Amino acid sequence: MKLYNKTTSLRVGLFVLIPMALGFLMPNRVLRLWNGLSHTLDSALVGRANAQSDDGPYAAYTEALQEIKKEYYGDPIDAKKNKELTFAAIRGMLYSLNDPFTSFLDPEEWQQMRQTTSGEFEGIGAVLEPFGKDVRVKNPLPDTPAFKAGIKSGDIIMSVGTHNPSTGKLTKTTTTLGKDINDVVKLIKGPRGTIVTITVIRKGANQPLTFLLKRAHIEPPIVRYWMEDKKAGIGHILLNEFNEKSDKQLDKAWTELEKQGMKSLIFDLRYNPGGLLNVAVDIGSRFIDSGPVVIIQEGRGGVRQGLKMRPGQHTHDRIPMVVLANENSASASEIVAGAIKDNETGILMGEHTFGKGLVQTLFELHDGSALRLTTAKYFTPKGNDISNKYDEDHRPLFGTGGIKPDIEVKQSEDWSDQNFDDKKNDTQLQAAIEYLRANAQTMSRK
Repeated sequence: MKLYNKTTSLRVGLFVLIPMALGFLMPNRVLRLWNGLSHTLDSALVGRANAQSDDGPYAAYTEALQEIKKEYYGDPIDAKKNKELTFAAIRGMLYSLNDPFTSFLDPEEWQQMRQTTSGEFEGIGAVLEPFGKDVRVKNPLPDTPAFKAGIKSGDIIMSVGTHNPSTGKLTKTTTTLGKDINDVVKLIKGPRGTIVTITVIRKGANQPLTFLLKRAHIEPPIVRYWMEDKKAGIGHILLNEFNEKSDKQLDKAWTELEKQGMKSLIFDLRYNPGGLLNVAVDIGSRFIDSGPVVIIQEGRGGVRQGLKMRPGQHTHDRIPMVVLANENSASASEIVAGAIKDNETGILMGEHTFGKGLVQTLFELHDGSALRLTTAKYFTPKGNDISNKYDEDHRPLFGTGGIKPDIEVKQSEDWSDQNFDDKKNDTQLQAAIEYLRANAQTMSRK
């Protein structure tokens, strides 16, 4: 089952797994404050009191847990193990719903996910990925401690050194070869200003290389942009995900390209796994003139409600546009792509999108953990249902949903996934450029 890319990547200092990759948050819920910042999103962070009941399944669970504590032959059930058993029970309960997008987040996962949606974190600024049994650097983010220290793409993480936060003295070195990527991330991340040592194996180097890094506040670039063809005035904006920083960075990129003479745009949503619903509405509002960006239906048979475009977001002149998408364009990406296609404000090119038309709401629990529950379904502005169909075991049949491109273009097998600098082998990009060169004038008159 393809959830995002062909490799799972993590930014050191934040958590990028299923919770945000294929879902986004419902609007019109209780707002919260965290880390001293007002969370002004229309997101769903609803606290729940600890459920208490002496009847039915609650009593059965309590009774079973008491018997385990009293009679189990193995190690005693201490407080830590008691929590693990409870978390496992919640995960099992959610698993029985047969919903791949509903999940449980323990307190650490929930904290990391909040960092993901905020678009900023504290760490060294490197994107990691699995590499066989090991973990390697996919790429260091520009102007971060990892980048400035000289850590490079392809470096295999060999060990991580832990330092005393007060003195900076090395206290422990942990071998990371063969470890899970999440365990490696936990070792590397930490508060800004603290020290960490990273030792890597680099291809072509005679011996391991060690870097002493000071962790920092990182705001990774969510948007990349450049002019593809200055003579023809073709700009390119690449959006990686929908978080709190996305719309602001998109607006800045658009403005900068206008200054460089952009007359037509390639808006790239390939490999964008989605994110926050309200951000999808903000960004979608930049591309359509009126009407809903998306239609939401809460509960089976519930009333459908259109989330209308926000006129204040419509700050750039409409220009000829090609939207690039593929099978890893999901969730919020599909909302924006669907709005553009239905309103005919751009040409959708590439491959069939992922096919996730379900909305998740996050419910924060009393102990700092959270539930991520499917609470609604969404439709494109014309009412199209893009959700994948399911088999008899309620497993999604990928390819049965999603949004079909106006112009289908298969990607070249010679192109490395997500290597957007390899323009020569990027068949989809080349098709978009040629289309705009040939049709931009005609499109601008419509």
